[in-house]
Amino acid sequence: MLWSLLCDYRKMADDYRLLRKELYGRKSEKQIVADDSQTSIEGLFEQLPQNETTDKNDTFVEVKVHKRRKKHPGRNAIPDNIETQTHTIDIPEEEKECTGGCGNPRVKIGEQRRTIIERHPAKYVKHVYIMDIYGCPTCKDTIVTADMPPVTPFPRMLAGLNLLLFVVTSKYQFHLPLYRIQRQIFHESGIWFTRSTMVGWIAALCVPLRRIYLEMIAALKAGHCIFSDDSGIKRAAHSSFMWVYVNGERNTAIFDYRESKGASAPREFLRGVTPGTYLMTDCAPSYNDAVSRYELIQMACMMHVRREFVEAAEVGSHKEFALRIVRYIGQLYRIERYATAKELAPAKRHALRQQYSRPVVEKIKSQLLDPQIVMVPKCRIRQAINYTLNHWDKIIRFLDRGDLPIDNGVTERVIRDLAIGRKNWIQVMSDAGGKWTAILYSIIATCKLNGINPEEYLRDVLMLISIRDKNASVADLTPIEWLKKRNGGKLPPQKPLYPSKA
Repeated sequence: MLWSLLCDYRKMADDYRLLRKELYGRKSEKQIVADDSQTSIEGLFEQLPQNETTDKNDTFVEVKVHKRRKKHPGRNAIPDNIETQTHTIDIPEEEKECTGGCGNPRVKIGEQRRTIIERHPAKYVKHVYIMDIYGCPTCKDTIVTADMPPVTPFPRMLAGLNLLLFVVTSKYQFHLPLYRIQRQIFHESGIWFTRSTMVGWIAALCVPLRRIYLEMIAALKAGHCIFSDDSGIKRAAHSSFMWVYVNGERNTAIFDYRESKGASAPREFLRGVTPGTYLMTDCAPSYNDAVSRYELIQMACMMHVRREFVEAAEVGSHKEFALRIVRYIGQLYRIERYATAKELAPAKRHALRQQYSRPVVEKIKSQLLDPQIVMVPKCRIRQAINYTLNHWDKIIRFLDRGDLPIDNGVTERVIRDLAIGRKNWIQVMSDAGGKWTAILYSIIATCKLNGINPEEYLRDVLMLISIRDKNASVADLTPIEWLKKRNGGKLPPQKPLYPSKA
């Protein structure tokens, strides 16, 4: 009994330290160590071929060391697509004649420029379209009227397209609840739209967008690899869940609203996926049924492995051993960053992994099988070791091919927007609202992954889909195909979401 109490006390003490760290500590899992093993990859760069060659007959001359003033970084670059208005400020005509006594006119010898970036605040305009009706007083049955121009995709909606997109992007891209959007519109224009009215706008918007959403799901299922994760979401007084799926190319994100976290959610969504597709998850048991039913190849996330050992080190559970494993995992990630920086093809990345990553993986396994430390039950380091060894085959599956991911980080980055929004609008009021949220989050997240302005995309696509037959295909209107059409039929290279962290 005493031994059991001591183990329970140790576990609760570790949990308490992690809770305090989550509330008050640093969020980053980056580890700073004293030795230089964190910054080297055990002979990796020494074995790489050197581009520079030196001749034995070369002669060298000492150069005197000198200092140079660091260049000013300058202002942030302004994109070329920003609208530019040029204002020429000229002198009066009477001052263009020389006053020195020669009587010759002054000529332009240069110019000074000053650039200002200005923001125009919201402006609300009421557009009234009057369609004249004509008829013959003799033939009373011949009545002619002008057709309403396609100024909005929703003929009976009071909100114009710009106002509608402002409401949608404010809520689903910038995480504002409807009552704040309602008050912002009122303070800017004096117009009071009820929240039920704006909910009706969102519901009407999701009807045509659902067709695009289904095409995005079909495209995601056709890939060779799928990332997946889930997060909770409140529905009135109940708990529901939002499942997130990202394709292997990391350019399409799908949110799938479900009422439960059980196996039925991934089983229903993944129906129709090609057998042999790789599925990257956090090893939650909810995926097991779908994996066995559809013959998927499950992968495990290296970030979750690292997090287990980081938490063990933070609570002081055999800190030295835990940090040693973290450093080995860091070497794997540096190899991946090297391959990404060199833009290696999948075949070359696979060869690089076999040559450098596989020895590191074997060292990790040997350390875990024989840690040479004394562990008590329920301690964090034991939990980390057991988690890693139990899922070992799924964790190292990224070594099988060069186009497979090492972790599930992309879904955690995509799902972050949902977590931020959830802190503001708190909950959805119905299952229908959860499905609308999934559609709009999917489209906006996919636009962000590809560097597309969601408002520009929605403005163009909504007008196109409004004049298209209900049974016609909308595969060419997904964000990926829309972007290809604007870039000569191919996707531009992916860029970081933001230029820098500053």
